[in-house]
Amino acid sequence: MYRKDALGNIATNHASGIDRPPRVHIYSDAMAPEPNTHGAGLTICSQVQAFLDLGFEVEFVYFRTRNNIPSSPGYFKQLNCTVVDAREEKLPQYARVAYWAGWPRELALRKFFPARKLILREAKARIKSDGNAIHVFHYLRTANVIMDFPSACMIWACHEIESEFHARNYVTDQKREKRQSYRWESRQLRRLSVLEREVARSSGLVLCVASEDAKQIVEEWKVPHAAYLPMSIPYGETTIVSGESRKLGELRLMHIGYLEHLPTYTSLEFLFSKVFPLLDTDTLSRLKLEVAGISVADGARTKAIMEMARPYPLVRFSGFVEDIRTAYRRNDLQVVASTQATGVRTRIVESWAFGLPVLCTTVGAGGVNDLAPGQNILIADDPRDFARNLQELLHNPERLDQIAVAARQTYEAKHSRPAVAAALRELLNTHFGLRLPSVDTTEAGVY
Repeated sequence: MYRKDALGNIATNHASGIDRPPRVHIYSDAMAPEPNTHGAGLTICSQVQAFLDLGFEVEFVYFRTRNNIPSSPGYFKQLNCTVVDAREEKLPQYARVAYWAGWPRELALRKFFPARKLILREAKARIKSDGNAIHVFHYLRTANVIMDFPSACMIWACHEIESEFHARNYVTDQKREKRQSYRWESRQLRRLSVLEREVARSSGLVLCVASEDAKQIVEEWKVPHAAYLPMSIPYGETTIVSGESRKLGELRLMHIGYLEHLPTYTSLEFLFSKVFPLLDTDTLSRLKLEVAGISVADGARTKAIMEMARPYPLVRFSGFVEDIRTAYRRNDLQVVASTQATGVRTRIVESWAFGLPVLCTTVGAGGVNDLAPGQNILIADDPRDFARNLQELLHNPERLDQIAVAARQTYEAKHSRPAVAAALRELLNTHFGLRLPSVDTTEAGVY
């Protein structure tokens, strides 16, 4: 379906285009496609749905690496699921030495990615049985095998520039722990940086969740086959939030995220240490903040967040919410105050779909296209500006409705299921030489 040119880049053979969608295999060891999970799971949901909407037969191959991950995703009417148990995968004792030395390559990669042997096995079997199938790998943890199959139709679903994400994590931990960088951190970043570029070059298409990531891969890495793919939200067909339940003189804030995750930690740190201290007692008494998301009792970042929140009785930690839509319904505004983040900010798109306005930092909104500050979102980077926005919304709650309406319109135009399916169709036709027709997504593959 595609070949490599003399420089090793993917050269699409459009003359070999086909009209019938080939089979698609989607691989992940991070998240199953679940509507009520982290951003990665929501992104996978969106891509699974788009392939189904385009008429593909889709298999989701899930490598179960932890006990606390559901064993089988079941949120789609049309989805074949295969669960591969990778929890007992063991490495040779000398794999650690191989990783440190960077040789032999296979052992070094297996130390980096413990499930690699199983992923190679499963991908090889599917390539052998169907040479025309398309294979989609999420994160480097599965995408590292792309380099081993130069003739197959491979897509790297790039959630973020992983070397940059890890670098930001390390800087945050170094600051919190008041230490210098460890040598192993620098070594890991170097290895990741080299590997992700190699994976990108070996792929037939790199699907990025953030347009800025796609731009970086194309311009800095010199990989022309990287592109941005917007995401839709499960249950996003209609808004679920309205201002009818809003309480006069009160502003109910919501914050969503896994507490140990870097964007969540820096966002709550910004709120608790820089914004809330600027608010007077009367304003604080009229605010309520629900922090929804999994916490780790002995996690260093969770402990730090809990300590920072202790002076503020307005904060309530609700933990994992079984149906996140209930949290959206009982709140007036989502706050996304991250100061360190990569990839796309899933919760902003989710807020747009559900009809909840967002107050966000520029970093917190990074990766989201079609931002119109003051219209479909509120942006504030300075703590005083952030605090001022909260105070103004208390006195002018009608602004919340105006922003929510504009945000919903943006979602319908740019992130709805038809919009995502159309974008994916164009990318597959362009990069893999397919001739996929337009598809009515009103019935196909519904959640």
